[in-house]
Order: sequence, then C-alpha cells, then structure tokens
Amino acid sequence: MKKIILIALGIFLFTSVYALAGTYDLVLVHGLTNKHQWSTSFLDKCLQKYGSGNVYAIYTDNSTRVWTRTINGRTMYCCGENNYSAGDDDVATQATQMRTKTQKLQQSYGLSSKIKIIAHSMGGLVSRRYIYNNPSTVAGLVTLGTPHQGSDLAYVGEFLAFFVGATAAVNNLKPSWCSSFNASYPAPGPMYGGGKIYTIRGDGDGWDCWGWGGELSVGWTALSTIYWTDSDGAVPRNSSQISGATHIGDFWSYDHMELVTQSSVADKALQYLSPN
Repeated sequence: MKKIILIALGIFLFTSVYALAGTYDLVLVHGLTNKHQWSTSFLDKCLQKYGSGNVYAIYTDNSTRVWTRTINGRTMYCCGENNYSAGDDDVATQATQMRTKTQKLQQSYGLSSKIKIIAHSMGGLVSRRYIYNNPSTVAGLVTLGTPHQGSDLAYVGEFLAFFVGATAAVNNLKPSWCSSFNASYPAPGPMYGGGKIYTIRGDGDGWDCWGWGGELSVGWTALSTIYWTDSDGAVPRNSSQISGATHIGDFWSYDHMELVTQSSVADKALQYLSPN
C-alpha cells in the first residue's frame, strides 16, 4: 500500500510540474506613444482566455511601477505608466525597457519565464527585438497593424514627431530603417519551442478612420493621395506582413486604433496563442 501511495504521489508531482512548465502568461505591448490604448472589451477577452493573474500589460517608459486592473472579477498586472509618455523612444530602448519590466514581473509578480505576446503597431517591432535580446523566452507573438516594412507617414509626420517628443520612435518607423532592421532581425527569430509570429492587419476607409484625435483620417488621406497606397490610417496594407511570419487575419472595416479596441480582433489573436 505504501509503495502504491508513493507511486501515485510521484505521478501527481510529475504531472503538476509538467503542467506548470507548459503554461504561458500573456504580455501586451502597445504602440507609438501609447495613443491607441487597449479597450476594456479587448482586455476582458484576454483575461477570459488566460485567467485572472495571467495577463500583463507593459508600458515602455522609464517607470517600473506595478499596479493592477480588475475587469469582470479578473485581475491583470500592469508595469509602467499608462499615459502618453510611453512608446516614444527608439525600438532598441523600448526593448530594453520591456526586458527590465518583464524581469521585475517575473521576480515578484508571477510572470512566467516563457511568455506569449500580443503587440500593437510599433510594439510589434519592439517585441521582435526583445525576442532577439532574450532568446527562447517568447513562445508566440501576434502583431496587430505592425509596420514591419515601415510607413511613409514617418516622413510626412516628422514635424509632428518633434512636437510630441517622439522623434526617435518615428525615425524607426521609416521604410528604410525597417528594411535594415528586418535584415538584422529577421522573423521569427530565436523563439521558444518552435514558436511563431502571426500578423493581423486592418484597413480603414477614408473618413471612417479617426483614431485618438483625427490623426488616422489625416494619415489615410496622406498615404492615399501622396503615396497611392491603401492603409488602416497609419500603416500601409502590405507593410503589416513580413516573411517568416504567418498572416492570420484581415479586418477590412477596422482602422489602426480599432485593432486594439475591438474584441473580435482579440478573439482572432487568441486563437493562435494558447496558454498551454
């Protein structure tokens, strides 16, 4: 009887450790200057899939303050300040800030050593650099409207970048810079367990684009009339894809900001990012 009990205990411990080792947490990474923020409905979908305490939002600024947000009884952790000071540095700096915050969350707030990521816009480039800086730690990445090939708006909007203090970030969204970046850091990069990168894109339509303060309407018009390209109001349609990643969805009625506010986009992304 004693031997049977010991065997049963061993099996239980083995399966428990195995299950723990195969469980991932979800990390969310925002885009340029954090103007387009995750909606409550988007976050709720993530919490439903991963469970309370297993979703983390990282804001790429200098703050390492950790705070929580509760949605429909489920709690998520956030690190950094959810304001417009985040996401205005270059890709390399933001990737370093991301690492500082994931380390803190792993040391004191239960973040898994192996993670999966949903990243919006420039956050996708930051996450790709993070993957190279931290090999075999990311098991899956979905990018939403990420300008993998850059956006010509980075040229048109240089004067605006100066005024909002995001010149360094906008310089890293130019097609010429992204071409060099892709050569140095090709997708998918050194991911854990054969992890993949998946891409999703939107497609705004003229004045249906708006965004945070009308910037997507201006962006769509500029990309359409100056560069003769369709876009989601910020990123040209073809720029949201990259060799080495799998394209999984087109949301033809959603502009760049709606990619982080519509729960249907979260549903699509989470189909490819299982917590197990």
